[in-house]
Amino acid sequence: MDSRATPLPPEPSVWQRLWHFFSLFLLLGGLWAGGRLLWQREPIYFPVRVIRLEGEVRHLSLPALQSRISSRLSGGILTQDLAQLRAGVEALPWVKRAGIRRVWPDRLVIWIEERKPVAYWGEDGLVTASGVVFRPKSDAQPEDLPRLWGEEDQAPMIVERFLRWQESLAQQKLQLVKLVRSAQGGWMLYLNDGLPLYLGTSDLEGRLQRFLIAYPAIEAAGRPARIDARYSNGLAVRWYTGEQD
Repeated sequence: MDSRATPLPPEPSVWQRLWHFFSLFLLLGGLWAGGRLLWQREPIYFPVRVIRLEGEVRHLSLPALQSRISSRLSGGILTQDLAQLRAGVEALPWVKRAGIRRVWPDRLVIWIEERKPVAYWGEDGLVTASGVVFRPKSDAQPEDLPRLWGEEDQAPMIVERFLRWQESLAQQKLQLVKLVRSAQGGWMLYLNDGLPLYLGTSDLEGRLQRFLIAYPAIEAAGRPARIDARYSNGLAVRWYTGEQD
């Protein structure tokens, strides 16, 4: 058995080491320059050519959506800032949330969920079931919605009462077409044909129930012009008489 040690290869000289370092430097520099050039020309080589919309869009203005997207396109399919683009779309009043994804080689797919209003809010707004108030400008407006009035920071509470009272009133075939909460906390309901029902500021549920129990008798007695439930144990009814309100 040969016990002689295998000789080690000679160590590289200083010039060889410098050459290896310089070659690595050139390689990394070339890769950096090439990557930078590709990055700069990426919108030309890999442009966004198609934008596809998904989701049910009933009220959102498509020209407004197109304008919002076009103004925020900032690169090609690889470098497009999807977070910025999504934030721009979600800033549109009708958009509840949006999602954007790339589809190779040249397509962006945008998914949109619209807000679903349950009522008008004040003069120029709409409000959702969760109490979110939004104000679309020139977009298509829904028709035949009830109208709610009140302080905007109270919108969730007002909407919650509206939905609950609407369901209770429907049992008597009554429709809640308008609900007003004053700055002092008083509640006024407008029913079919604009009939006002005053509930006041306290014992709201008890007063409403008293009205619902009494309504069949009120309806049978004549045509009420106004009903005031702000009493501890009864109702005050003003009737239409002739042409007087």
